[in-house]
Amino acid sequence: MAEGTHTAVACPETDAERRIVIVGGGYAGTTCAVTLGRRLKGRDDVEILLVEPDPCQQALSELDLVAVGPPRPQFCELWHPAVFRNLPVRTCYNRVTAIHPDEHTVTVGDGQVVPYWRLVVASGAVPVVPPVPGLRERAITMWSVEDAQELQRQGEAAFKHAARLSSAEERRRTLSFTVVGGGATGVEIVGTMGQLLPKRMLDAGLDPNDLQVNLVEGRPGILYDLHEPQRDKAVRKLEAMGVTVHTGSMVDHVEDDAIVLASGARINSTVLVWCGGAKADPHAAEWGFEMDASHRLVTEIDLKALGHEDAYIIGDVASFRNPKKNNILPMLAQMAIQQGPHVANNLMRELDGRPTESFIPHMRGEFVSVGPSWGVGWMYGVSLTGLPAIVMKRITYVKYWLQVGGIPLAWKRTREMLAMQR
Repeated sequence: MAEGTHTAVACPETDAERRIVIVGGGYAGTTCAVTLGRRLKGRDDVEILLVEPDPCQQALSELDLVAVGPPRPQFCELWHPAVFRNLPVRTCYNRVTAIHPDEHTVTVGDGQVVPYWRLVVASGAVPVVPPVPGLRERAITMWSVEDAQELQRQGEAAFKHAARLSSAEERRRTLSFTVVGGGATGVEIVGTMGQLLPKRMLDAGLDPNDLQVNLVEGRPGILYDLHEPQRDKAVRKLEAMGVTVHTGSMVDHVEDDAIVLASGARINSTVLVWCGGAKADPHAAEWGFEMDASHRLVTEIDLKALGHEDAYIIGDVASFRNPKKNNILPMLAQMAIQQGPHVANNLMRELDGRPTESFIPHMRGEFVSVGPSWGVGWMYGVSLTGLPAIVMKRITYVKYWLQVGGIPLAWKRTREMLAMQR
């Protein structure tokens, strides 16, 4: 099977007495399946079935390493067949079209009905693109390897077009890149642009002085999940890279070569990237579970779906209220990576006839790269800036690779990451 493609297939049959169906193969679903697979090795009375349209996990937190740099999209793809190779995890590369909690079944593809003993819904989130005139038609969302490849393609097209132009003004208009959204993803993408695009322009024989890179955020500032001193440092770093930061005004409409803000400001933009937020998988709203106002599925303290003893909800699609702070957990990879193994352990407890345990989240830190070699963030209450922050961010990748693939995957991916940093 070629990378980046998938084929819809039927779910495999099994004689197992108990089937655990995991819907979704992102961070939450993959970590749940790997933990269960390791715990259930040698048992033939339980089946683990992961249903996911794509045979590879999209590692969204690593997109900044490939969105503008050398075209190595495989770095952001974690192939399930490789991760599950030696584990008792069956895969069904297809879409779940319906879930019937009262009947304890999921419907896959064109109508295959699959019964379950336990269900884990980990179907994730999708980008939110508001109905701003011209936005959906002209913007690239940054949510997949395909999105990163499209950004590369449009960037290359802008370079080639600019090389044909004799007017400096026309070249500057053509070589204008804008990222909308001042959260972590937007800052990481625009920081990578600010650091790498000038180098790529020099390699192409173009003048980096013709480059325009913009970051637009409708709120008064960027990176609101970080403390103000670190937000200020991120802005100063972006500006030192040549990125112009526009805050305090929403996008009013988008034209072919510009975006216009509600303030009336007009920003040249031939290549436009939208990083304006995410929402829970909209299909989950049709699956018979209770939702909150944001359409995330409400969970109990042990991550079971509210009112359903045989279904768990984890990851971005889950509305879990943190018992420590009484807030709904944000959509973060580290929360999904904690929830997946926790549910796997609860499932093992249920198989052994023991009660489930409450999920207690631990926010250990948060790091944002501002270009591939500089970052801001914090860990266990300690603020880090520059190289230490980016090192800690990359270490979180290594920890995840160890978690799902052991030393061989971590060693392979670490060497690839170090090569990309050169």
